[in-house]
Amino acid sequence: MLEMMIVVAVLGVIGALAIPMFTGTATTRLRSAASVLAADIDAARAESIAHTEDLRFIVFDDTNHAWHIAAASDTATAITNPSSGMPYARTLGQSDLKQLEGVTISAFDLDTASETDDNKLGFGIYGQPDQTTDATITLASGGHTITLTINAETGEVTIGGIN
Repeated sequence: MLEMMIVVAVLGVIGALAIPMFTGTATTRLRSAASVLAADIDAARAESIAHTEDLRFIVFDDTNHAWHIAAASDTATAITNPSSGMPYARTLGQSDLKQLEGVTISAFDLDTASETDDNKLGFGIYGQPDQTTDATITLASGGHTITLTINAETGEVTIGGIN
C-alpha cells in the first residue's frame, strides 16, 4: 500500500511539472507567431513606402490562418518576397511556420473609411495605415490569446500580453 501511495505521489509531481511545460509551449508559440506577424506587417509598410506607384496590403485569411502581402492592383496575389524569391505568403503551422502549429488567427478588426470588417490592411506612401481606428489582430493557441494593435496614425505595431 505504501509503495502504491509513493507511485501515485510521484505521478502527481510529474503531472504537475508537465502541465506548465505544455502551457509554456502554447504561449511560446503564440509569442513567436505574434512576432512573425508583426515583422510581416512592418515589411508590408516598408514595401508600400518603396512602391508608391502600387501600394501594398497585407491580406488575412482567418479560415486558413494565413496572410500574404499583395500589391493594391491585385490583392489576391502575393508579391514576391525580396529575400527568398518566393511568394510573400505565410500560413501558421505550414512550411517555414511549421513550428507554430496550433496557433490560429481568431479575430481581426480592420476598418477603413470605405469598408468595414474587411480582411485587408493597407499602407500609404508614408507607411500610414488605411484605418480609421487602430486595427487589431488576435491570435490564439491552447486557450490563450495575444492581440497585435496597429496604430491608425503611425502604423506602429504593438504586441499585447498573453491572456
